[in-house]
Amino acid sequence: MHILLIHQAFAGPNDPGGTRHFEFARHCVGAGHRVTVIASDLVYMTGTPSDAGEYALPEGLTLIRLRTPRTLHGSVFGRLVAFWAFMLGSALAGLRVRNPDVVMGTSPPMFQAASAWLVSALRRRPFLLEIRDLWPDSLVQGGVLQNRSAIWAFRALEGFLYRRAQRVLGNSPAYRSYLIEQKGVPAERIDIIPNGVDVSLFDPAERSEDLRERWGVANKVLVTYTGALGAANSIPTILRAAARLRDRDDVHFLLAGGGNREREARELSDKLGLTNVTFAGGIAKARIPQLLAASDVCLATLKPNPIYNNVYPNKVFDYMAAGRPTILTIDGVIREVIERSGGGLYVPPADDAALAAAILELCSDRPRRLSMGRSARDYVAKHFDRRSQSQAFLELVKGVAASARSPRIQGPQRRGACYHGTKRALDLLVSTLCLVVFGPLLAAIAVGVWLILGRPVLFRQQRLGLRGRPFTILKFRTMTNQCDGDGNLLPDERRTTRLGLFLRRTSLDELPQLWNVLKGEMSLVGTRPHPLKYLERYSPEQRRRLQVKPGMTTLSAVKGRNAQTWEQKLAWDVYYVDHQSLWLDLAILVRTLVALVTRRGASGDAPMPEFRGSASDGSLSK
Repeated sequence: MHILLIHQAFAGPNDPGGTRHFEFARHCVGAGHRVTVIASDLVYMTGTPSDAGEYALPEGLTLIRLRTPRTLHGSVFGRLVAFWAFMLGSALAGLRVRNPDVVMGTSPPMFQAASAWLVSALRRRPFLLEIRDLWPDSLVQGGVLQNRSAIWAFRALEGFLYRRAQRVLGNSPAYRSYLIEQKGVPAERIDIIPNGVDVSLFDPAERSEDLRERWGVANKVLVTYTGALGAANSIPTILRAAARLRDRDDVHFLLAGGGNREREARELSDKLGLTNVTFAGGIAKARIPQLLAASDVCLATLKPNPIYNNVYPNKVFDYMAAGRPTILTIDGVIREVIERSGGGLYVPPADDAALAAAILELCSDRPRRLSMGRSARDYVAKHFDRRSQSQAFLELVKGVAASARSPRIQGPQRRGACYHGTKRALDLLVSTLCLVVFGPLLAAIAVGVWLILGRPVLFRQQRLGLRGRPFTILKFRTMTNQCDGDGNLLPDERRTTRLGLFLRRTSLDELPQLWNVLKGEMSLVGTRPHPLKYLERYSPEQRRRLQVKPGMTTLSAVKGRNAQTWEQKLAWDVYYVDHQSLWLDLAILVRTLVALVTRRGASGDAPMPEFRGSASDGSLSK
């Protein structure tokens, strides 16, 4: 069996971050199977290049690292660029992987899961979707995502992927009820393999005295946090708790991790004048056991948010395997683990006073710390050992691979629905990403049109849609409203501005149609949307072009655009209706991009004359 995993944040032993997927893959290849992983060349936690080349991969595991824009830890726009680039690159790379039996995508971000689904659809292989975070709900409830249109689009994509996945895998038991009740995923398609840990990597008796000497904490209680320093991780709460304990010479804090809020955390530490805090940076997973062995108390913190009550943070299981007590500011299912194990304390989120008090409570009671650590180790070894979880993962993937032989995947009766569902998902994904990525360009064009042509900025006109239903198409204005002495509009060539000519030649005037695609009125690929008056001028054969949604690009456009006659253009439209497929759509999109770059076939100065009807039956001569 050959498993293809698309995972932008895949981490190996030499990378910071969770190695759940590496350990699953190692178990699968150890059982005689093959695993190919497509990942970013950047460490997700730190945004720096991965050291993946410095460790040997087990035989049967192939790791493909794709170069990703170095904007992962920049602005929101920069992160979107990095996600989008990886989505496109991983889809292309996935199509080159030979003979996968199962294609697995993991979220967040959901974009890479969309790549995995696209590869599975094109290769006609079953799709396994893993949910590691309840995206985009976590972004919405955390206040990161507020645009209503973006929220609607992302949730539409999320729902589509849930429906298309043969199985949905969660890493927390709380996800099962959430997926059933909130997302409508059938219970029989949900599997839970929780986060866990390879307990054999940790020795609770080890103290790592050399590290303690290096950090100058040989005679102090070391309070350690490992993991991401991001917006959700409530690092300021830890720093404010450290500020409350700044006069305690026997307590020191260590923050081992990186993220897009690391610089802000360091600035806050400097502002508070904290000399009892050390930032260690991102630590490779292989070094985490040694780091935790040097620690006395460990921290797991998140901001107060009900959705975080569902999570199973990797770091907590590492703490438990190392035999160290955990102070937790996360309510919900992970609190239940800590309290059942007797392996730590819970304090309310974002309460630095309560956190400081809990730290002091354990710092002053070494026997209690040791007792909590032993209880935590025993509990995690019994319930969350990664070796048994890896076997459960292998059995799940075998079952998903077997589903490829079911009629649901291969039956010809499913092909029409599969194609149209795939096409709509691609429309949603690409239009959403383009509207986000090209937002600044759209705004700049709108300002230019407003300054030169005035209002309105957009040209609106009723056009023929699917099955002849009218809809309002959107374009940027390219002409003035100048009239002659009798009040009649001047010819198009006299009203078209230099900006308008540029927008037409580059097709930038059509970018607002992405909104028509997002709404479902148009598709990325289809037939050209004509004015309503053309309907009565079509021959019966030509009228068949209305059986598909109008598109931003068309087969006739890549076959010559305005260099063709109306009869040729309409014949190509009918040909597309009869031969439409995902491969043809992708080919048209690629050829459109090439045509836009080379400007081949464009004719901004000489638009097509009005269609007056034709005696031709519209068929394409062979």
